[in-house]
Amino acid sequence: MTDSTLDALLRQHFSCGTLDSDPAPLQRALAMLRDWLAPAGKPAYPPTPFAELTETFDDYAMPAHGIGVDAFLGELQQRVLAHTAHLNHPRYLGHMTQALPWATIMAETFTAALNQNQVKIETAYASTLVEKQLLGWMHRKVYQCDDAYYAQAMRSRNQAIGNLVNGGTMGNLTALAVALERQLPGTRREGLCAALAKSGHRGLAVVGSARVHYSLKKAMATLGLGENALHTIPVDRDNRIDMHALQARLDELRAAGIKLLALVGIAGTTETGAIDPLAQLAALARREGAWFHVDAAWGGALLVADQFRHLYDGVEQADSVVIDGHKLLWVPMAQSLVVFRDSASLDCLKHHANYIIRNNSGDLGQTSLEGSRRFDALKLWAAFKILGVSGYATLLSRAASLAATMRELIRDDEDFELTSDSSTFILTYRYAPAGLRDVMAQLVATGATGDAVALNLQLNALNAALQERQKANGNSFVSRTLLERSPYPDGITVLRVVLTNVTTTEGDLRAVLAEQQVLGRTLMSELGLERALA
Repeated sequence: MTDSTLDALLRQHFSCGTLDSDPAPLQRALAMLRDWLAPAGKPAYPPTPFAELTETFDDYAMPAHGIGVDAFLGELQQRVLAHTAHLNHPRYLGHMTQALPWATIMAETFTAALNQNQVKIETAYASTLVEKQLLGWMHRKVYQCDDAYYAQAMRSRNQAIGNLVNGGTMGNLTALAVALERQLPGTRREGLCAALAKSGHRGLAVVGSARVHYSLKKAMATLGLGENALHTIPVDRDNRIDMHALQARLDELRAAGIKLLALVGIAGTTETGAIDPLAQLAALARREGAWFHVDAAWGGALLVADQFRHLYDGVEQADSVVIDGHKLLWVPMAQSLVVFRDSASLDCLKHHANYIIRNNSGDLGQTSLEGSRRFDALKLWAAFKILGVSGYATLLSRAASLAATMRELIRDDEDFELTSDSSTFILTYRYAPAGLRDVMAQLVATGATGDAVALNLQLNALNAALQERQKANGNSFVSRTLLERSPYPDGITVLRVVLTNVTTTEGDLRAVLAEQQVLGRTLMSELGLERALA
């Protein structure tokens, strides 16, 4: 490499003077971003089959020479943007990522430009205080402590009331890591086997409903507890943990000499949006001497608005709570946090090093399982500054209105069956014409359960195919899942909508259902289900 080559690279890619003399690439990038945020005329879901798209990424060797910014932007447009789901599209309703306010994307740009490392104050000066303030704001929404508590937390150099984390998975892992050390002291240094042997218990258990997020299994495996130590309890008709079945399982574990490490409540299940009876779970956890963790990755954001507070009665009694900002707080991924009721809880994870995170340094890395972390707090901090609590209350009310509209549209159409409802803007339903549902109910009532089960399997296949075809069409997008339902041992395949895209209108909702109705009727004929109605 010659000096002239290096000079050219520095001028072209590191010098801001280049942007002054030739702003066209930056202007083009901004225009592409602006175009991306305006979904008009674009599909909700990319129509190119994934296998076909894979074939276009056939450059298996790393580029030997750079192509320059302008050429790269062209390739980005053609190979990536043209084949990416438009989350800003008003008919993209299938998942928890959604349309974003442009100001939070601006904040994300500052996060990248500042390039702070939150592990230590020396690389995260003011950003350390932003992160602590944000944690204080969210902690207060959960635990409602007074000003003095948060003033002390802001000044403290050796304790933390929570951690900013890279997603709910890391939040759940952090909470269970703390629970393990608090419930089985010595695990961190001696190891799980030695600590368990000293305890006299035959094993450990974490218990939650059948709707717990799969990240709990990952956390159990990572902590050495094993996935089988996660005991899941059936849910009731409202998709909340069955308290009678829970008590029976706890009695079984106690009789077997298994210590209840943690009880997990869900405040917004991923599949159906249901909120467990948190106050009852908190009382049960206290009685059992167990850690009470609330996974509110999805629904916890509703605590920001007072009108939804009643849905979370008992959350303030949780030992730890996880909330994702990149879901119901409308900021770019990844943005999550875990907060703790006892400010000494994170001492269980405290660690130090000679060159950073020294004792009493105030470095945020002292209590984090992660090392280097981005200044992701900035985008949520910015969102609160720009929107305020009142702005969030308005957005959440809009989501509630969308969910209410979709609920009524489904209930009013005999071709659809509403299969679950929730207060956190997630609905599940299936294409199941009323006549077909009547036939299935009659079969069950007359004892012909096997025929009803066979018919349900066909209906499952229909709804799975419907979702795939709607996705392939690209006009709109909903997701699907499988829910338990008696007397069908294989459950029911349902369509799932997450109604937080605030750009969606009633007309969009009607269009989504109209497309599904056409697809459903076509599939009824293709699968021969019309004969069941004869």
